[in-house]
Amino acid sequence: MANEENLIPLNKRTKSEQREIQRKGGIASGKVRKERADFKKKIDEVLSMEVFNPQLKEMLEEKGLSATNQSAVAVKLLQQALKGNMRAIELLAKMNSNEGTKDSLDKKEQKARIKALELENKRKAQALDEAGGGADESILIIDDIPND
Repeated sequence: MANEENLIPLNKRTKSEQREIQRKGGIASGKVRKERADFKKKIDEVLSMEVFNPQLKEMLEEKGLSATNQSAVAVKLLQQALKGNMRAIELLAKMNSNEGTKDSLDKKEQKARIKALELENKRKAQALDEAGGGADESILIIDDIPND
C-alpha cells in the first residue's frame, strides 16, 4: 500500500505532470473500453452460433425457432420463469421491455421537472421579496407545488 505522506494531490502538481497523468489515464480508459467492446462482440458471436446439443437443436426447430444459442437461452430462461424463478422473470421482463432506457428517460424528465419547479420557486420568492413579503410567505410557495 502507498505511503499516504508521499501522495501529492493533482492540483498541487505542475501542468505538465497533470497532463501526463491525465494522458496515461485516458490511454488506460480507452484500453478498458476496447476490451469491453470486444467482449460484447464475442458474446454476440457465441449467442448467434448454432446450438451444439443435437437434441436441443431439434427441439428448437420443432417449435419453429432458430437453432441458435440465443434462442436456447431464451427458452431455458422461460422454463425457469414458468417454474417461479423470480430472477428469471425479472430478466425476461427486462430483456423484453428495454427497461433501462425507459428508466433513464424517466429520470431525465423528473430532473427537468424538479429544475423547473425550483426556478418557479425562486421567481416567486423574488417577487415576494420585492413586494416586501416575509419568510412565512415563502413557505407557502413550496406548499403550492403540485404532486404528480
